[in-house]
Amino acid sequence: MKILVPVDGSDQSIKALEYAIYLLKLTGANSNSSKNEKDFNKIIIVNVLPHFHVPLGFEKPMKSMKTGKTISLSEYITEMNEMLKNEWIERLSEIEKKYADSGISIQTQLLEGSHSSRTIADSIVKFSNQEQADLIVVGNVGLGGISKIKALGSVSRNLVEISNRPVLVVH
Repeated sequence: MKILVPVDGSDQSIKALEYAIYLLKLTGANSNSSKNEKDFNKIIIVNVLPHFHVPLGFEKPMKSMKTGKTISLSEYITEMNEMLKNEWIERLSEIEKKYADSGISIQTQLLEGSHSSRTIADSIVKFSNQEQADLIVVGNVGLGGISKIKALGSVSRNLVEISNRPVLVVH
């Protein structure tokens, strides 16, 4: 079984990841599986990077986060996007290491996206189709949601609505 788990750093996304690991263990997927089974029985952890853009005609001088020199807003946004990407590469590596001894094959993937919850969900669905995931396991709310008020966050709701693959929402 191939399970796709979107993570955004929220407690709920990590809870969804741990539940996905539990599900694969229930199916008997573990480190004693043959190589072919292990390649098939895996979890793919994804994060969709929000890609920020500069509104047309809105150039303003900014201070570089890297050098402290004055740069254009476009260059500042490029720096910010690079920093986010590098931070998530590191975070995904840490998550992969943390669960490496679970006995489950884990892969990580960083996807380019947008700050729109619909675009994030579209990116996840497109990737799940490319990978032929059997299941998407997602937390009920992410970093933007307030679980005491909302039953579903915007990304998890959009995933449930547009995915042609089964989606399990973990609360």
